[in-house]
Amino acid sequence: MPIKPWINPFLVGLLILFSIPLKVPALQHWLENLLSITFPVRLSLYTFFLPPTALLCLFWNRGRITEIWDKLRLPLIILAFLFGWMWLGAIMSDYPALALKHSGRYSIMLLTFLALLFALDGNSIKKCGQIFTAIYVFLMALTFLDLHGKLNIPDLLSDYGLQIDLFFRRERGNLSTSFFENRNPYAVASVAVFFWSIANLRHSLILSSAGIGAALYSIILTGSRNGILTLVICLLILLYLTFRQKHPQSTVFAVVLATSLGVGIGFYSFHTQAITRTISSFNKLSNVESYKDLEILDIRFTIFRLALESGMRNPPILGSGTKTFGHEVFSKAKNVGYLNNNKDILNNNKDFYNSHNFLLTVWIEMGWVGGFAVLIFLWLWFRPALRGPPLLMMPMLAVCVGQIFDYFIWEIFFMAFQSFFFAHFASSIYFVESKNIVRSSEDTG
Repeated sequence: MPIKPWINPFLVGLLILFSIPLKVPALQHWLENLLSITFPVRLSLYTFFLPPTALLCLFWNRGRITEIWDKLRLPLIILAFLFGWMWLGAIMSDYPALALKHSGRYSIMLLTFLALLFALDGNSIKKCGQIFTAIYVFLMALTFLDLHGKLNIPDLLSDYGLQIDLFFRRERGNLSTSFFENRNPYAVASVAVFFWSIANLRHSLILSSAGIGAALYSIILTGSRNGILTLVICLLILLYLTFRQKHPQSTVFAVVLATSLGVGIGFYSFHTQAITRTISSFNKLSNVESYKDLEILDIRFTIFRLALESGMRNPPILGSGTKTFGHEVFSKAKNVGYLNNNKDILNNNKDFYNSHNFLLTVWIEMGWVGGFAVLIFLWLWFRPALRGPPLLMMPMLAVCVGQIFDYFIWEIFFMAFQSFFFAHFASSIYFVESKNIVRSSEDTG
């Protein structure tokens, strides 16, 4: 069997695996003893192994530079400007240590995204997709086994010199996060995988069916209302786009109906707590008479107000720097709701407070210029979806919708999923479908 066709799928698999937020304390201890130095940060898979793997992937596929540049020149220029602007904002930030650290993390993900874009060519895109699905199913299988007490993932990882800090399960009174750092990105990524698996059923029936089952069970397992809301919105958009077609696909309607029933029954059977919380929230919303009532209901409404007040009072051009939203907004706010009486909580959590909204976060951290650049990039990337099959864009749309209701840029593993879906969409539109059109025209001629 020739090895060359499997090089890119293998590299894609490594890019996904090395994005898992695992620390490598054993390796770090060995390197520090060997080099007689102390690293200023804890080494992890994505800081130590991911960048060289991405560079190797780019080098292996360097012959595609001209092809990719011809098709994606404008969005890639915008993306390069965006990251240049990010670094400028980090250097000029009032919080340089924090901003520079996270700008470095995001730059690693930019490198990963470009590596995925180059690796997903017309010859390897199907195999890469199968590798991606297999990794997701395998990791979710481990999660389910851990949940039911068949194994202990943190202990299993420690046997190999690895450490995962944020792996939660129900037995500890927490909702499952799997290998993600939070249950919300876990749920939203699973929504995207659900649509991804449906779109790829014709390529691998068994594997994609396993992906659908694992994704649906994961959505239920997380108990994330953001995940359910993302799923519902994406299903409605899918229905709308399908109705717009001249020849709507009946399979889409069957998918929507089956998904709605499956998730509804699953939540009712396994997650009545989430349903109770949702009903309670709706009951509280019905009694809301002013925005202050909303702030009492949920702190994110306080955060929305503070972000808008901060941005309007001091219109950000350059921005405050990467991952500095909490410091910038809460340090300068005069009225922070009930947190006025909890200064210790406020000061200790400025690194963790964010807008719960991707666009607000970018606006504060990267200014008006960065915000407009992000919107232009998204428009350029999504625009080809208007002429493609609606189901093809749904994984990419799901991760974007999820970030509008929350903020997952800090979550490396989620960003790897998002990068894969963006890269796969572009490769499918520009480098797979276009070749199929050329071949069909040649056959006709």
